[in-house]
Amino acid sequence: MDYYWSLSQRGGSPIEVDWPWGHPTISLCRIDADIHKKKQLDPANLSERDRLRTPARPGDYSFRNYVAYTLYSPLYLAGPIITFNDYISQMRYPSGSITTSRTIRYGIRFLVTLLCMEVMLHFFYVVAIAKARPTWGAYTPFQLSMLGYFNLHIIWLKLLLPWRFFRLWALIDGVDPPENMVRCMSDNYSAMAFWRGWHRSYNRWIVRYIYVPLGGSDPSGGRGLLGKIRAVANFLIVFTFVALWHDIQLQLLIWGWLVSLFVVPEVVAGMIFPKRKWLAHPEVYRIICGIGAVGNILMMMAANLVGFAIGLDGLRGLVHGIVGSYSGLLFLVAACCALFTGTQVMFEIREDEMRQGIQMKC
Repeated sequence: MDYYWSLSQRGGSPIEVDWPWGHPTISLCRIDADIHKKKQLDPANLSERDRLRTPARPGDYSFRNYVAYTLYSPLYLAGPIITFNDYISQMRYPSGSITTSRTIRYGIRFLVTLLCMEVMLHFFYVVAIAKARPTWGAYTPFQLSMLGYFNLHIIWLKLLLPWRFFRLWALIDGVDPPENMVRCMSDNYSAMAFWRGWHRSYNRWIVRYIYVPLGGSDPSGGRGLLGKIRAVANFLIVFTFVALWHDIQLQLLIWGWLVSLFVVPEVVAGMIFPKRKWLAHPEVYRIICGIGAVGNILMMMAANLVGFAIGLDGLRGLVHGIVGSYSGLLFLVAACCALFTGTQVMFEIREDEMRQGIQMKC
C-alpha cells in the first residue's frame, strides 16, 4: 500500500496531499528535493513521524528490499512493527536517536522488567488460580479484585518483555522501532488513549492501513453526532479485525466487541461535558473526569480479563463474588474511591508532561 500511495500521494498516506506534478513517473531527484525542501527536512535526520509519512524512492520498492524488510531478524518474530518507509529510511540514514548510552539504559530497563516478572511469577499465583477455575465464593472481595488486577499486570509484563527484547536487539543493530508499551498498565484511565499506548506500533499500523481508510474519527462531512457514530462503527470494525488477528476464538471476538462497546460511554461523556465549557471551573471538570475515569478503568479491566485471562464465565463469577454481598459492595465503593484518587495522580502526571512540552497522546 505504501508503494501505491507513493505513486499518487505526497507522504505515502491516504490523508496527505497529492503530488503537485500530476504524474507518478516524475524524476526521483525532483521528488526527494521537493519533499524535503517544502517540509524543510534533513533526510538524514528525520523524526519517526516523517520517516513514516515520507515515501521511499521509487527504486526502493523492490522485491529484494521487501524480503529484507519482511525477514529482518530483530523484528521478525514479535515486532515491534515498523513500516516499510521507516525501515528503508533507517537503512539509508541511521537514526540520530540511537546512542550507546541510550541503548545501555534501555537494556537495563529490560533487565529490571525481567526481574519484576520473575518475582511476580515466584510469589503471585494468580494465573494458576484463574486457570484452575476456582470456586470464586471461597475468596474475599479484596482477594478477587487482586486476582483480576495482578492477572492483568502479568499479561502486560508477558507482552512487554518480548517486545522490549526485540526492540533492544534492533537498537543494537542500528534500527530504532517504536516502543510498544509507552506507559505502565496502571497509568491509564482513557479507553481511547489506552489503545494508543498498548502495542503502539500495531496501533499505528491499524490506524494507517485500516482506520484512516475507513474514514477515521472525523470522516468528511460527518462532523458532530454523525461523525461520532461513524467513529464508533469504525472502531468496532477495527477491533473485530484485531480479535481475528489474535486468533479465531469466540472469547477474543467478545473481547473486541466489549472494547468497542466500552468506548461509547467515553465518547458520549466527551459530548455532554466538552472541556471548552468548563474552562472557568477546571477543578469541577477534573472531578467529573475522575468519576468517568473510574468507570473507564473498571470497563477496561473487565474487557481484558475476558479476552486474555479468565473468559466471560470467569468474569461473571469474579463479579458476583465481589458484588454478591454487602461487604463486597462496601469494598467496591472503597476501591472506586482509591481508583478516583489514582486518576487524579494520572491527571497530574500528564499535566506535568505538558508543562515540559511532552505530548504522548495516551
